[in-house]
Parts: sequence; C-alpha cells; structure tokens
Amino acid sequence: MLGERVAVLRRDADGEDEMGEPVYRWKSVTVPGCLVRPLDGDEADASEGLLRPDGVTVSYRIAFPKAWTRTAAPLRGCRVALVERGMDPDDEFSALRVSGAPDRTIPCPTLWDMTAEVGRVDG
Repeated sequence: MLGERVAVLRRDADGEDEMGEPVYRWKSVTVPGCLVRPLDGDEADASEGLLRPDGVTVSYRIAFPKAWTRTAAPLRGCRVALVERGMDPDDEFSALRVSGAPDRTIPCPTLWDMTAEVGRVDG
C-alpha cells in the first residue's frame, strides 16, 4: 500500500512584539507515506452527534507512518495540508485542523501507528 504526502503545520514561538507578547509562526514539515481516507456520508452524519474537540467538523482520517511518529511531537493543535490533493503546505488558514490529541497504537503490526481526525472549523 502506498501513501501520500501531507504537510503538518506546527505553531512555534518566533520572538516577541514591542509589547513583550510572544509572536508565533507556523512551520511546515512534509510527511510522506500517509494514508488519507475521506469520511463517507454515514460516518460524517454519525460524527455530528458527537462532541468534537476544538469545534472541528471532521472530514478525513489520516494514518501516519511509524517512521515519522517515533520522532514527531504530539499533533494536538497542529494543522494538516493534503499536499497531493492541491493544498498549499505553507497556508495555515486553508489547512485542516487536527481534532483532539491523536495517540499512537503500541504495539502496532502495520506501518502506520497513529490515526488523526482532521477537518475544518466553521464559526
């Protein structure tokens, strides 16, 4: 099974403004070999009744490869751009938000050990 390339965007502190408040910047990291699965209508309808963290309307499930998750920081608060589906890896406004805090499955017999739900925030 072959995956596709996505970009994970993380917010990092990038100094302070003139009032001493932190200034943040989004940094993009490309992750190859992810399995991206759009939710079908039944899954999307069923998820509307559930409380979604961060107000995210989930539209995709993304399985991340072990090779990346072993060294990566947690995905809570991150955004994901589906690069091979036309999303700009440096545009934090159009990137999909990660819902909640995905956890790794250990031990896991496949090449992918973490699944994240991502989607848009409306409102």
